[in-house]
Amino acid sequence: MKTRYLIVADALERLNPVFDLGVCVSVELVRRGIQVDYLDLYSGDAERESADFLADLPVRTVYNADARRTEFWDLGPVHPAAVTDYRVVLHRTDPPVDERFIRYARHFETAPDSVLQINRPPATYELSEHTVHLRYPEYAAPTIVASSPDELVRAVRAQPGEAVCKPKNTYCGIGIDFVPADENEETLRQYWKEWGPEVVVQPFLDAIETSGDLRILTIDQRVLGSVLRVPAAGSRLANLHQGATAAALEPSPKQLEACRVVAEDLNPLGLHLLGLDFIGEFLTEVNITSPTTIVQINQVNGIRADIDLVDELERMWRDRAADG
Repeated sequence: MKTRYLIVADALERLNPVFDLGVCVSVELVRRGIQVDYLDLYSGDAERESADFLADLPVRTVYNADARRTEFWDLGPVHPAAVTDYRVVLHRTDPPVDERFIRYARHFETAPDSVLQINRPPATYELSEHTVHLRYPEYAAPTIVASSPDELVRAVRAQPGEAVCKPKNTYCGIGIDFVPADENEETLRQYWKEWGPEVVVQPFLDAIETSGDLRILTIDQRVLGSVLRVPAAGSRLANLHQGATAAALEPSPKQLEACRVVAEDLNPLGLHLLGLDFIGEFLTEVNITSPTTIVQINQVNGIRADIDLVDELERMWRDRAADG
């Protein structure tokens, strides 16, 4: 086998080593002498048959990786490779999960089970990161998914106080708004017009201001680490891309129990790498498409979660190979 790992990611200019898990992991893979290639998901022809698409991936070999550099990868020229050349395919394409994403990602559904995919379609686009937490009502924040302007108005009106509205199909805090329960109806309808066709409505949780938003990153049944994201002064958005800062905070027993329950449910669907978000004790989201924050987990805790992640990936593909 010529190559071992494939990182499927966005175009190079969109990757930010300050946040990107794929870049971080590639540093450890190269350090171990494990061969790793990079694929821009959108560089191929999505209209090809899946067998042809996966047999002729336009990849580039990562010869060296250093997340501290502007040009974080030393890459070879584009060359063809088949998905079966790889032990592990690490999907790192950021949302939105739109029609374009699905057209490309669906091809990987047909890859043989011998290839470990982290995380594997179709669950990455059939489930929504903003609503999958509703599968676990004992841990989930109260949530309403509005599918029409009228439903949005009713959902906001139903909140005990301020409401948090967020588009179902965005990421990094894009489109999130905080509105009073008696917000002007026309304002809500304008919000719907911009951010529909589905909007998630949750009550504003005071813990976002008193403590922040805790991300816990897990692989299979193992917790890799956690990081508290504290909104910037004057902001309520706990997204690091929106100016939040990272701090250390140990998860509570209830949060760790939620991680176990969620992993046991989602791992069999091919969702092994999970980013669970908590405000206080409430589970608010489960990031499944391309969970980040491993860089910040390392920084605030003084650990190397990327080493633990690669150890786990190596164990997982070896177990899979042993099972035939």
